Amino acid sequence: MKIKIVFLSSLILNACSNFDYQGKGKDVPTAGKVIIWADFADSLMLTQIKYVFESKYPRASLQFTFASETDILKAIDAGKCRICILHRDFFSHEKEAIENRNFKVRSVKFAKSSIALVASRQANIAIVKETDLKNCFLNSQNNNLKFCFDRKGGNNYMYLFRRFNLTEKSNSNLITLPGPYPVIDWVATHPDYIGFVGVNTIADRSDTMAAHYQKKVKILQVQTDTTVASYPFQSQIHTGQYPFIQDVYFHDLQGYSGLGSGFAAWICSQPGQILVKKSGLLPCFDAGRTIEVDTD
Repeated sequence: MKIKIVFLSSLILNACSNFDYQGKGKDVPTAGKVIIWADFADSLMLTQIKYVFESKYPRASLQFTFASETDILKAIDAGKCRICILHRDFFSHEKEAIENRNFKVRSVKFAKSSIALVASRQANIAIVKETDLKNCFLNSQNNNLKFCFDRKGGNNYMYLFRRFNLTEKSNSNLITLPGPYPVIDWVATHPDYIGFVGVNTIADRSDTMAAHYQKKVKILQVQTDTTVASYPFQSQIHTGQYPFIQDVYFHDLQGYSGLGSGFAAWICSQPGQILVKKSGLLPCFDAGRTIEVDTD
């Protein structure tokens, strides 16, 4: 009897093969120091990824600057940001403006995330209809529901404003706080508020902070006109059943094969994608293994 086991490990480096720049910087794909701008919604995931990557490549130093989507775009425009992680691709006019300044844009989608709606455990609400949510935003004077976001201009804030075609004056019952954990603390003691946080904040069951904050609130289901009520977790992201799903992109504007392109390739590889999945996001390159058993 012969048993043959074949392991297929998709490192996904080909997915990042467009990071083949010309020129040199002070950093190389596995060494040096770079600053990466990202939304605070992904801070738990990126902190873990930073630790593992730097453990594997001790000559590499990743420094994360957590900011809102709006502030990241301003930093790019000011020439302060050359590497960033956003919950969307650049719009065509944004990419054109960047490349007109001789910055070569190299982007790769490596995960899908979602916006989780959270409320006080004392709140008399479990399911939110998307149409009702939109109407509450647009007609704040006619309802008692209030909203709390992680920072004005953050990716959750901007996503829903674009989705519902909102303006700054659309809703007077809206407050913003300086991070996802203040949002959770606020709604935990204010039953008339719904909070909006990135799923990474509450989905990583092995992270003590995420587990602590998940216990403080209840996670709401969201229902659309065409889908049943669903939670913001990986299985519902995978099926597209949950409505508030965001693509997560790594954008490298360095213009050469440096630590940015090396980190992008690694986060698309099997070790990086495993950490993405562990953090509650859905990896785009869910590297698996195939075992073939031959008993002849």
